[in-house]
Amino acid sequence: MPSTAALPSLPAPGPEARLAFAELLLGCDEPRTCAEAAVAWLVQHARVEQVLCLAPDESDSHCLVPLAWHGLSGAEGFMLALHDPKHPLVEALQWNEPRWFHPGQLPPELPLSRTGLFTLSLGKATAGIPPPGLLMVGSPVPELSPEAPWLAGHLGMHLTRLYKGHQLARLEAASTELAARVNAATEELATQNELLRRQAIQLEQASAAKSQFLANMSHELRTPLNAILGYTNMLLQGVNGELTPPQRRSLSRIDSNGRHLLEIINEILDITRIEAGRMPLHLSEFRLPELIQEVMAELDPIIVRSKLAVSSSLEPNLPPVHSDRQKVKQIVVNLLSNALKFTHEGSVKVLASYEVATATLHISVADTGIGIDPIHQEKIWEDFQQVDSSPTRAYGGTGLGLSICRRLAAMLDGRISLKSAAGQGSTFTLHLPRRTRRT
Repeated sequence: MPSTAALPSLPAPGPEARLAFAELLLGCDEPRTCAEAAVAWLVQHARVEQVLCLAPDESDSHCLVPLAWHGLSGAEGFMLALHDPKHPLVEALQWNEPRWFHPGQLPPELPLSRTGLFTLSLGKATAGIPPPGLLMVGSPVPELSPEAPWLAGHLGMHLTRLYKGHQLARLEAASTELAARVNAATEELATQNELLRRQAIQLEQASAAKSQFLANMSHELRTPLNAILGYTNMLLQGVNGELTPPQRRSLSRIDSNGRHLLEIINEILDITRIEAGRMPLHLSEFRLPELIQEVMAELDPIIVRSKLAVSSSLEPNLPPVHSDRQKVKQIVVNLLSNALKFTHEGSVKVLASYEVATATLHISVADTGIGIDPIHQEKIWEDFQQVDSSPTRAYGGTGLGLSICRRLAAMLDGRISLKSAAGQGSTFTLHLPRRTRRT
């Protein structure tokens, strides 16, 4: 086992020499320069022939490498790994006093292994952090000049200062680089945000221009179309004389297609007015049974042609509703029309109920039609969108009906839900508060 060194009675340099050496170390800017000056001073004043100073490797702080040496060959290739705490030289880092090893206790790869060795830790280990290095002095006997411990203390202090300064400089450089990157990223983000803001303004202006164009065009189209429908109706009533059956059939087709075109124009007008916030609400109190009966009567010709079993089931004692009657009717008409359109056989049922806990009325239209695959169920609520949007689609329409219904329901503080699966029918439900609070 290593033993504590006996300090010999060698002449010590005077205070002036130590002060000059301390000033020399203060003037060093690099750990290697500091270590080389310490080794030279130790050789001169302690009369030692072999010295090796180990310090942390800048690229790997988990090992010590030679920083300066004297009287050794091949020292630059030595490396002391710190991962083995039982290595005698790693243990020496924890000692506060110089220790002496005889040659048999030293690892063979150490350049000083042929003679005895004093180890001096350059500082104290704190909180698991090793000191900034290890000073090793070759000695055939356990005798050490008192200058060596004094030098080890000063050298450790200055190495600590230099390493901390280098770490601080690296941290400052990294911080500066990071700040520059953050500033660059912030500037880029600000540029992108400004670009997005301008694009948003342009999109808003384009949307407003589109809505205005659609509103103007719809108005211009509806004026002559109303005239066409008016004259067609007059001819069908025989104002200009009795019509032959072929003439009546032709005029009926003109009237039917004209009214269909008028419905499309009205849908476009509704969308533009809702988008522009110019769709007014006319709130009044009304009862659902009368409204549903009215809807069924208006769609009776389509119901008869469909040859479907169409029925209604209303919960008794439904309370009156305070909302926009025309808009609620428009939603129910659209939902029932769609059910009749997409159901080829089976039934369509209109149901109404009231939920007391939430003061909400539920109006459902359930059919046994083609149904809607879940992957398409969000698409159908978008403007001008249908499940099949191809030119060869089997069902006509603009794709605006459900979009308008959802927007109208939102205006009435309500919503529309859907339960459906492909080939298993669909159930659209309008959830409407008993009292709409918007004005």
